[in-house]
Amino acid sequence: MTSCAICNNGLTPEKEITCDMCRNYIHTTCSGLSRTELQYLKNKDRKLSFPCPTWSDLKLQLIKLHELTSTVGALESELRILKESMTSRDVKIDPIKVPDVESIIQEVCDRQRRKNNIILYNVSENVLNNRNDQVAADMELVGELLQVLDVSIDNLTTIRLGKFDSSRTDMKRPIKVCLPDGDIASKAFQRRQKLRTSDKFKNVFLVKDKTPMQLKSYREARQELQTRKAAGETDVYIKYINDVLKVVKTGGPEN
Repeated sequence: MTSCAICNNGLTPEKEITCDMCRNYIHTTCSGLSRTELQYLKNKDRKLSFPCPTWSDLKLQLIKLHELTSTVGALESELRILKESMTSRDVKIDPIKVPDVESIIQEVCDRQRRKNNIILYNVSENVLNNRNDQVAADMELVGELLQVLDVSIDNLTTIRLGKFDSSRTDMKRPIKVCLPDGDIASKAFQRRQKLRTSDKFKNVFLVKDKTPMQLKSYREARQELQTRKAAGETDVYIKYINDVLKVVKTGGPEN
C-alpha cells in the first residue's frame, strides 16, 4: 500500500492528492488545503500547481541543498561509470537510458525519505492471530535491538515486508524500521557490528533502506566484480566512493 509522504500512513484513492512538484501522494487532511482548494485541484484545466508541504518548505530545502546537490552528483557519477563500463569491458550491456530531470528529482526525494529507515533481516517472527499483537511484538523486539546498539528512541514505526503466510511457523520477513531522522538511522547502521555480541540478535543483519536504482547499481557492481574475478583478477572488491559503488583494486588506484 502506498503511504502518505507527510505522515507515512496508508492512503486510499478517495482521500489522497498528488504533489505537482515531486509527484508524491499525500492525504487531503495532510495537505493543509481547504475544501474549496481541494475541489479546485480536481479541475484538469487548472493553471495553478500544488506543491506539497514537504516540497514547499523552503527552509528545509535550503538546509538540505548541499546534500541534494551531492546526491545528484552521485547519480551522474553512477551514469558515467556505467557508460565507461560499456566501452571498456567486453560485456554486452543494453544501452543506458539517461533519466530526465524529473526522474532525478524523484530519485533524490526517494533517497531523502528512505534515509530515515533501516531494514532488518533474519529477525524472528511470532505467528500471532491479532495483527495489533504482531505489531506490538515487533516494536518490542526492535526496541531491544536498538538498545544493543545504544540507540534510544521512542517514536518509531515497524513494517514487515512481504506477504504473510499463516501456514508457516518459520517466517522471518524483513522489518523496515522508520525512525524520526536520518542521523538516528546512520547511528544504528554504524553500530550494527554490536549485534554480533548479542546472543539474541547475532544473526540479524541491518542495512540501509535503498531505492530501486541504488539496488540496481549494487547488483551491477556485484556482476562486474564476479566477471573480473572470473577473468583472473583476485585483488578487486566493491567500495563506496562519494556515495557511488565502484569496483577497485586492493592497494592500487581506483578503477
